[in-house]
Amino acid sequence: MTVPISGTTLPLDLETMRACADRLLANDTDAPPPDSLETLTLQLHGHLMLVVPEVETAALALPEDNVARVCTSFCIGEARLLLSAQPGRDPSARVAHAQRLASSVRTLCDHYENEDHQCPTAPERAAYLRMLLHCPACPDCRAVDDRGETVGGCVTGDRLYEEYRQARRGGPGPREWPPTAQ
Repeated sequence: MTVPISGTTLPLDLETMRACADRLLANDTDAPPPDSLETLTLQLHGHLMLVVPEVETAALALPEDNVARVCTSFCIGEARLLLSAQPGRDPSARVAHAQRLASSVRTLCDHYENEDHQCPTAPERAAYLRMLLHCPACPDCRAVDDRGETVGGCVTGDRLYEEYRQARRGGPGPREWPPTAQ
């Protein structure tokens, strides 16, 4: 999803961003000391602030119904939530927050490099994407009354929303998608 570089834009240093993220996501390392953790967290925060607008610009160039665009938009939304989140005072909460930042940096770097990158590993994300692909195009899902409240009932939209809720809770995964004829 690499965007053409204009004369005023510097290319992203994806290698540095990934190296910073990997220091927190490596399985064979202990949590860094508080001083190092604070520094890494600030670096990751800065990396996200740089990569989010670049990835978003590239994603907006993709067709609206493109799955990679929808996935990228979801990842950008997650990154923005992380940027506004407070990590808490507990050391383990601070480490977990930094690891989520690192994961987001790594994912957005992947989206930046490869416009077809999708994130199929998270059941929550997969369920959310299915819901996003269906609901905006469905007249029953979009139907509202004069007060702006939903009036229609879309069985598919309701099922997709329930699958998304279950995936967020760690419940049963989504049904096979797309459904196969029986």
